[in-house]
Amino acid sequence: MSNIGNKIKSGFFATPLKQGEYLTKLLEVNNNCSIFDPTCGEGEIIKFLADQLKIEESTIATYGVELDKARAKKAQSVLDNCINAPIESMVIQNDVFSLLFLNPPYDLTMKSLENDSSERKEWTELERNVRYLKEGGLMIYIIPSYRFADKKIARFLSTQFENIGVVRFSDHDYEDFKQCIFIGNKKNSKHKELNDKLFEFLLKMGDEKFIKDNVTPINLLVGKHKWYVPEGATELKTFYTKLDNKSDYYNSIKNSKGFSAFKERTKPKQLEIGGNPCLPINSGQLALLLASGAINGEIGEGNDYHLVQGLELVSKIKDEEVRHHDNGSKTIITKYRTKREVSVKIITKNGLVRKIV
Repeated sequence: MSNIGNKIKSGFFATPLKQGEYLTKLLEVNNNCSIFDPTCGEGEIIKFLADQLKIEESTIATYGVELDKARAKKAQSVLDNCINAPIESMVIQNDVFSLLFLNPPYDLTMKSLENDSSERKEWTELERNVRYLKEGGLMIYIIPSYRFADKKIARFLSTQFENIGVVRFSDHDYEDFKQCIFIGNKKNSKHKELNDKLFEFLLKMGDEKFIKDNVTPINLLVGKHKWYVPEGATELKTFYTKLDNKSDYYNSIKNSKGFSAFKERTKPKQLEIGGNPCLPINSGQLALLLASGAINGEIGEGNDYHLVQGLELVSKIKDEEVRHHDNGSKTIITKYRTKREVSVKIITKNGLVRKIV
């Protein structure tokens, strides 16, 4: 399978910029507006649309949501607003966007514990995201051609939209992608009757021959029709995810007093020698302290002032045991044991060095 085919099979496919170029020739912007892509990938296509459609003294704000962290990072560098989160977790102002660009993943939704059924994302994302488009706002909906024949999708589009156009990718890309583009304005909430003619047309798009004979390539529509993107808000009152960012938790924990106290309690304890012993120590204990280096350093005052250094010398002692056998042979068994010796040196204030042990 081609690289393009692999991308489609995996559910991720960015709209080719060639088709984006044709789209810009079918659209017109005269005022400030906003574009929203709820599955924006790397954000390339809506960035391209905004740059091409922008006119002087107007603002086109771009908004995107992307689940994949790597793609979201790229989108955040080119879009005005992009959040790395599942679209299901988003809280977004309704009826606000001027243009909804919808090119959803081509796979199934995840099954939940409460509901073991699953749905195609072309339908799920269509139903979910139209609420964010303002009345009269324009939607561009790009899915595999045969999916328009799904009764739920066909009925929804035929009821919710007007001033409609259905085109397919130009021949340059159609054979590779088999995709069609739906363009239409969202109806006023008071006038939503089913467009029977459009509904019947969409149901026939499951037949590839019907598409080739009846759906116009997008490039052939250029210069014959235009859709206007209505004026709209460029700043939203609500656009955020209900999921907390892990980095926020990390910084909060790192800077908390409780975590600082925990780190102090878990630090390795350092041996501290000092003060007077609770009981007098004998010469053997003193030798051990000297040998271990626990009391290395300065001892005494005045004429009794001197430096003491104690250390333990460890060496291996070789022992051989000879065993004689009845047949006259013998076996030599070699064993090693550890020998520990104490070395204690003192240096007087006059520079005299003496080895005590």
